[in-house]
Amino acid sequence: MWHFLIFTILVVVLTVYFVCESRQKSTVEWRSIVSPNGDKLPDFSFSGYHNSEVSLPTITTADVTLSLSNTTYDDISPLIQKAIDSVALSGGGVVELPSGKFPISAGIQLRNNVTVRGSKGGETLLVLRDQPSSPVFTLGNIGNASKAKFGAKSPIIDDYVPIGSSIVNIRNNTELSVNQTVYISRATTESWIRYNGMGDLVRDGDAQTWITLDKKIMSPNVIKSINGTELTLEIPLTDALDSEYMKAEVWAYKSPEQYSEMGLHNLHIQVPNTCSGAPLANETCNFAAVKFPSWTVDSWASGLKLEGFNRFFEVETDASRITIQDIEMNRNHDIDGRALPIDILIQGSQVLVQDCKQIGLPTARCFSVATDSLAAGPNSVIRHSTMSDIQTIYPHERWAHGFLVEGTSVPTLFVNRASNGTGHGWTINAGVGWNLRGEAIVQSPPLGINWCIGCGWTNGTNGTSGNGTFIRPSKEVKPKSLFAAQLEARGLQ
Repeated sequence: MWHFLIFTILVVVLTVYFVCESRQKSTVEWRSIVSPNGDKLPDFSFSGYHNSEVSLPTITTADVTLSLSNTTYDDISPLIQKAIDSVALSGGGVVELPSGKFPISAGIQLRNNVTVRGSKGGETLLVLRDQPSSPVFTLGNIGNASKAKFGAKSPIIDDYVPIGSSIVNIRNNTELSVNQTVYISRATTESWIRYNGMGDLVRDGDAQTWITLDKKIMSPNVIKSINGTELTLEIPLTDALDSEYMKAEVWAYKSPEQYSEMGLHNLHIQVPNTCSGAPLANETCNFAAVKFPSWTVDSWASGLKLEGFNRFFEVETDASRITIQDIEMNRNHDIDGRALPIDILIQGSQVLVQDCKQIGLPTARCFSVATDSLAAGPNSVIRHSTMSDIQTIYPHERWAHGFLVEGTSVPTLFVNRASNGTGHGWTINAGVGWNLRGEAIVQSPPLGINWCIGCGWTNGTNGTSGNGTFIRPSKEVKPKSLFAAQLEARGLQ
């Protein structure tokens, strides 16, 4: 009896010990990850609608419900636009479309404080009459983007400000104020381009330009507090500021008119004469199903089924605090040609792509999510899925910075594309892969860093490669979600 009791106690103690040891080994203290230069992981929890401080709006009742029964329509787009305009003039609200199948044309514009949703009682299927020669839905301004009005600027005098820092020191603050919108701006230099190995790109015998000399790299932010000449920024930096290679400055600006609080929900939109796989030079087939133009903020799309597009979403430069969530994208034809299309193109900042999936043809090649040239983070992609491993999450070109990919089996590439394209070169800095189950190729530029934490734990170390900073490869780590952990650290979980 005593022997059995002692044996039982020993088994329990050892079980607790090994469970605790296993948990300890799998837990990553993400706040403590620091590079030799002092760079830390960016805070990606600022991605999304209202910086993820609130949930997407819960839609209960409609302000206008289109009545489309007992009539045959050639195109209901004018009726949708009229309803949007009417609701906007009354201060905003919800336009609900009935269940059924209806023809539409591209070019519908949402306005401030308006949501368009499908029926709660059945599917709302919108079928394009023609291949789209403009975005189907534009959430915000249609036409050329207005420019920001620039104000005071002051040089940053720190020798080095690491990724993840919220504090910069400036020469003077006489014309800056708390809650002011600013760009953290720095112009490219010959030494920065050369040291990153981008000064002599050649393709097919022709010189390629990675980033032009004196090109300004602009990251939007807000001044949270001022203490003398020390500024605290609302969003921690997603790119380092190294005075040896660039002269950084804080540059105040006032945005032009912004569009906000717009949403699309629960719609099925179809291109019957599919655009999927069309050559990228095609003048009608390469417009997005949904576009968030410059200066659109705090807006969203969720619960959409999109079929037959060659580009599903586009978020332009200076659009920010955007959430794209629970989207089904049906790419039903492979590309004709060499250049690959992009499902979701991110040019803006503070964009959250969450729980989206690509379905359709497993052999349809594409970049499923990509950042564009100089796209300033934080931007985040969480729990994304595709049909096969030939669709990738792949920053596309030219020093985007601050990009999280988390909880996916989609192949993820943070790499130097060198002379590919028109000299795309180093595509990303301050990229973070977190608990990636699929292939992860992570390279770090000479003057930057990309991380992968808990990567390749389905395929083992054979699923990871590159000179990037790998932490706990081939193991799933805790916390399961960096994004959720950073939200919690802000007191939002």
